[in-house]
Amino acid sequence: MKNFICHSGGAAGADFYFETFGKNFNVKTIAYSYKTKHHYSENKSELTQNEFHEGCQMVERANVTLQRFRYHRMINLLARNWFQVKNANEIFAIGSIKRTNEVQFVKGGTGWAVQMAIDSNKPVFVFDQNETRWYYWDFEINRFLVCEFKPKITNENFAGIGTRKINMFGIQAIEDLYINSFKNRNMKILYLHGLESKLSAEKRLILEEFGEVIAPDLDYFVDENCISLVFEKYINDNFDVIIGSSMGGFAGFYLSQMMNKPAFLFNPALKERSVFQEIPTVNLHKTKITILLGSKDDVVPNEKTFDFLETYKTDSQISILMNHEMAHGVPISVFKNELSTYLKSL
Repeated sequence: MKNFICHSGGAAGADFYFETFGKNFNVKTIAYSYKTKHHYSENKSELTQNEFHEGCQMVERANVTLQRFRYHRMINLLARNWFQVKNANEIFAIGSIKRTNEVQFVKGGTGWAVQMAIDSNKPVFVFDQNETRWYYWDFEINRFLVCEFKPKITNENFAGIGTRKINMFGIQAIEDLYINSFKNRNMKILYLHGLESKLSAEKRLILEEFGEVIAPDLDYFVDENCISLVFEKYINDNFDVIIGSSMGGFAGFYLSQMMNKPAFLFNPALKERSVFQEIPTVNLHKTKITILLGSKDDVVPNEKTFDFLETYKTDSQISILMNHEMAHGVPISVFKNELSTYLKSL
């Protein structure tokens, strides 16, 4: 799983809740601060003098649009806002949006960071806690538009900022943002490779978007007890799902029921195999197994899979999907699309 970092300010209100809720999802926070004894965040990062001057320049640039007065007394706070934005690839803010005939901006101190992000052409999402809805900045028309979707944190470096006067709706919006972004990213996945294949680096990266991946190196030719070997080694690991392909799909079919975990299997070699593998005689649990078959598979023909399932006695719920363009091998695009949809549904 990627290491996500929330760039924030360590202040009371929205900053506090971005930092607090982030801990539940292993999100690290960097709380930028000017030199002061009154900033107590455990994740405090003080600006250097050079960084402070850089931040001041960006404050002046933002004020070309904001046109605010008497802000120099707050320049320490405003200068540190720049580094929340500079080090983030997308910005999520809690506040309220003010609209005039010519410009739209976020009220209060949060508006400075939001404007800096707009000036830097970075994606900006603002939850208006008075209207209880998310907006995003449209760079083509230079306006905030209502989000017709639930925003998600997609970049490893993001800014989580907002008003000190956060209300219950703003607090809930931050928690929901984290849940919507990361609820499927803390999984523990057991992947079982095929007879003469291994989990490729590209496919591993796709799975790691959802959590930790365990992919044991199995020698089906040498050890005819691979299923028992995996079961005994990982029985106490709290896997969320088992994924297998071909011979690994065959192993995953039984391990899913032995370990009482859901499984997604690509072209599993269920009826017959070129290499003998022992099927353990243990109690099988009722679980959910999804099988994806390639219509063009000439290694493990679909008919043999259907024949096996017609006679196999089980209380498990087995669902079969068909991909009419896929053969025995699983293209990276199919792997990504099918598993992303499946894992998000768990």
